[in-house]
Amino acid sequence: MVDSAVKPPVPGAILDVTGPRGHFNGASGRFASGGRGLRPTDTFRTASLTKTFTAAVVLKLVEQHELRLDDQIGKYLDTTLVSRVNVTGGVSYGSRITVRQLLNHTAGLYDYATDPRWQHEVLTHPHKTWAPRELVEWAITNGTPYFRPGAGYHYSDTGYVLAGLIVERVTGKPLAHAYRTLILDPLRMRDTYLERWEKARGGPLSHPYLGTVDTRSFNPTFDTFGGGGLVSTSADLTTFMRGLFGGRVFRHPATLRTMLDTTPQSGRTYGLGIQTTTGADGEKYWFHTGAWGRSRCTRRPTGSPSPAR
Repeated sequence: MVDSAVKPPVPGAILDVTGPRGHFNGASGRFASGGRGLRPTDTFRTASLTKTFTAAVVLKLVEQHELRLDDQIGKYLDTTLVSRVNVTGGVSYGSRITVRQLLNHTAGLYDYATDPRWQHEVLTHPHKTWAPRELVEWAITNGTPYFRPGAGYHYSDTGYVLAGLIVERVTGKPLAHAYRTLILDPLRMRDTYLERWEKARGGPLSHPYLGTVDTRSFNPTFDTFGGGGLVSTSADLTTFMRGLFGGRVFRHPATLRTMLDTTPQSGRTYGLGIQTTTGADGEKYWFHTGAWGRSRCTRRPTGSPSPAR
């Protein structure tokens, strides 16, 4: 199964599966194109799979009564910035955006990450350090909102950068600290860290590619705040998904139900930092993809949790 996933331009793949019939952890292909064999313990950039962690952190803060999902983002962010993030038809709707809308992509915010001009800038300036606020400013300056808050669905990294800024404002600590104290350390995810914001841990970082371009040496700050940035292993991601669905992340079962409440705007496919699909077997799967590859975590809805990466 792992071998079949390795074909140009994909140099390697790692698979971790846990279920009622046992556990499998294996790797196939190369650590880098033309390099040594890939190992199951090698780390990799999780990219947008980080959004599931960000949403979980926000929901943990909701459980601690530090914020509410339906709070308007102006309660936590600079009001001048908020007034500029969604201006449609000459009218500013930023003050109407809620924390929930950032997490389920219904805020209408322009997505800088899918703009070819921004991608070109990253490729031509691979060592540039991006500040979170700078990413938001790029979206405001170079794009236009998709719709008024709540009027539609459009995937947006911009919203998750704002969510990360809200976490920092509420906790008074760096975003990396929130990941570590609220999720990573309690679940004993020892090989996971926020790149460039924490010291590296775990095995060697495998080489990620954008097409045929090896981006291992790129300054990762273009994708390390809220919407991306965690480095992990397949085993750690399994730990996270089993913890999430096994009751070890949230204090109350209702919090997980809130996370899995998919929006009608998304066609009932996206909740709060997590996606769903129905497999060929008729089972419902929960997952999130990542642009550094086809990273995803899944879980069957019945029986024992069986996450897979």
